[in-house]
Amino acid sequence: MPRPRIAVVGDFNGGNMERFGGDEAHHFLNARYTRAVEAAGGLPWLLPVPADTTLADAYLAQVDGLLMTGCGRHLDPAAYGQPARVTLNLMPEPKQALEMALIARARNLGMPILGICGGMQSINVALGGTLIQSIDAEVTDPLAHMQTTTATETVHEVVIHPDTLLSTIVATARLATNSSHTQAVGRPGNGVRVSASCSDGMVEAIEVPGDRWTVAVQWHPEYLYPSDPGQARLFATLVEAARKTG
Repeated sequence: MPRPRIAVVGDFNGGNMERFGGDEAHHFLNARYTRAVEAAGGLPWLLPVPADTTLADAYLAQVDGLLMTGCGRHLDPAAYGQPARVTLNLMPEPKQALEMALIARARNLGMPILGICGGMQSINVALGGTLIQSIDAEVTDPLAHMQTTTATETVHEVVIHPDTLLSTIVATARLATNSSHTQAVGRPGNGVRVSASCSDGMVEAIEVPGDRWTVAVQWHPEYLYPSDPGQARLFATLVEAARKTG
């Protein structure tokens, strides 16, 4: 049986990061994302950021599922109707435009979507939600969400909300996670359900019950899936949902 093709949205340097070539634009991606898809039985299908974001339709015509990855850059707050309240490292505009187009089109197609870290934030914004622009500046007594240890180590637990798709996937009420983010979901988007949170009230996972399969988590399961069956099932169920699409 052919492996379902999972589009993986990589990161993009528009030409202003010296360590990625200075004035030359570059595509790049942590290989753990594609290895996780491969281990789950999928075929990773890397998507470059095109100059023409209308290619989102052509991209999705070639695949069965979509994985929105984290990238360490921030969405422009204008995308969720706010001015910038802190200094932000903005995502290149072509990448932001592609992400918004892919999410909208994939949902219209009934294609399964898994969002990770910044990918979760993009899904929430694409559905009309907002972000906490700076956890440290806007949240009282937050947990240390930007860990200083290796991402293969867990640093806090999240509570999985009952009667959610996520609870069915991970098959546990609590999950130990890593954490590497300075922003978080603020107001959930239209039709978005919060499916996990942590002790400081931070949103740790969302899903969209009106969609066929849209799940997103704030942590990085691509570092944890080899040793944690619950984390591995996030990728396995994405691939299985994509198999039904194809």
